[in-house]
Amino acid sequence: MVDLRSNQTPRGHETEPFGITYDRLRLDHLFDELLARYPIKRVLEYPAEGSKAMPSIYSLALGARGCHVTLVNPEPQGVEVWKRLGYEENLEVLYVDDLAASGLESGGWDLVWNFVTVGFRKDFGPILGEMGRLSAGQVMTVHCNAFNWGYPWHHLLHKLFRLEWTHGQTDYFWPHKVRAAYAARGLTPTETGLLDMPWWPDPPGFRDIRLHLSGGNTVEDFDWYAPIEEFYRSGEVLPLLLRVLGAIESGPVPRPVRWVFSHLFYVLAQARR
Repeated sequence: MVDLRSNQTPRGHETEPFGITYDRLRLDHLFDELLARYPIKRVLEYPAEGSKAMPSIYSLALGARGCHVTLVNPEPQGVEVWKRLGYEENLEVLYVDDLAASGLESGGWDLVWNFVTVGFRKDFGPILGEMGRLSAGQVMTVHCNAFNWGYPWHHLLHKLFRLEWTHGQTDYFWPHKVRAAYAARGLTPTETGLLDMPWWPDPPGFRDIRLHLSGGNTVEDFDWYAPIEEFYRSGEVLPLLLRVLGAIESGPVPRPVRWVFSHLFYVLAQARR
């Protein structure tokens, strides 16, 4: 079931840069690992938002691999990508007013997860508790990594250009604080991992500043184009640089080095039933 409720036309056009394509591919690699380890058939992306990127397509790989995916509060332009790729039969859309008290079925999904956005919120703890209630299997949140060498650079750019900090709460850029939030909600983390490890900082800054100065601070401000859609559609061989970066990241890189260069980390927990 697909319900498109908004006909609002985004103000501008924006193509996702190379780095976002790479982080989507590494997220897909993580999904493949999870599918190999756990009996995941029903997935809830809670909510299916985005952060300066095309929203509501982070779970595409799960739909492509046969999982039934439910997106909560998606953006219509993201849902259209699912339809264009022919994954609509594996897609359901739900709208929830209160993410901390959704009213959805307890234990209705094998994996309940979010990419970055719930960690920006002041009510992360209550939302995390609700994610735990909804899952019969795994709960996972992906977060920006404060140990990345671009984190202080990012703050400096905002100060130099006198820009409002629009990237939400920074407490949950730190893995120990995320793990503590899980524990406070009765969820015991089973894994803390890293992904998206190119050599450039997160963010490099130039695109972020341009979007701020143009007034585009939310995903709804833009009509997005995500190059990864073409990779899904065509199945073509990835560009050489993407393959090289992926091979390096999948190789024997020491964990301290990973913390410095990885843009993202994730925490995974088993739901309590």
